[in-house]
Amino acid sequence: MTKLITEQQYYKIRNPKSKAKKVIASHVKEIFDTVRDFTTKPLKEMDVLDVGSGQGEYCFKIEEKTRSIIGVEPYKPAYEVAIEKQKSINSKVKFCNSTIEDLKIAKRFDLIICLTVIEHMPDAEKSFQKIFKLLKKDGVIYLTAPNKLWPLESHYKLLFLSWLPLSIANLYVRLVGRAYSYQDSSYSKTYFGMRSFFDQFPCEYKFVLPKNIDGAFLGCGSGRLFYRTIMKSGIFLIRRIPQFWIFSKGFIMIIIKD
Repeated sequence: MTKLITEQQYYKIRNPKSKAKKVIASHVKEIFDTVRDFTTKPLKEMDVLDVGSGQGEYCFKIEEKTRSIIGVEPYKPAYEVAIEKQKSINSKVKFCNSTIEDLKIAKRFDLIICLTVIEHMPDAEKSFQKIFKLLKKDGVIYLTAPNKLWPLESHYKLLFLSWLPLSIANLYVRLVGRAYSYQDSSYSKTYFGMRSFFDQFPCEYKFVLPKNIDGAFLGCGSGRLFYRTIMKSGIFLIRRIPQFWIFSKGFIMIIIKD
């Protein structure tokens, strides 16, 4: 019988942010290239916060180009891995084992990165109230998120999982032996849901397309030819008909605090 694990264990341990260094470097470059279009502040003068920093790989790469970076990770096993890596490479990244809501820090940030974390926030409104509080005026949030309407759920790769009521989704992941509960990943939003959510905050936002498809990370992306072909086709359609954002696999957003 398949041993069931918690959803957090599945997501953080079996599918961690531990990716090939080349992929990390490519995506970090994509982040910086995109952010440069929305701020005049030089990267080397930026203070950065990574919300949901996982095992720290993005933080270590971002550290090379910015003034400072802090990683916030609520899941203790992932945080502990980041601390061990930090010691081994003598990094100056500061890691905090905390939810973003409970983070106690006086520092304010020029750039806050939220890579596929909003779908794990049970009270996203409260989470982003704190994120906006930590963001400097005219600061930038770089956010990626899966689309709730995409048929293949991005964490468990199960068809229509995100479409189901939570009670049925929980049963689904148990029956296939993936996890005990889907709840931790069940807060994804649609295109209109994302717009409605950020309309309540003092900000301007824009859905953006990747500058370089090799550096793109839409939801939990894949380098396989089939998925890359879908991504290229989607980008082609969205460029010509923006309404196709509704059907995108995932979203990249730039959010600027008023």
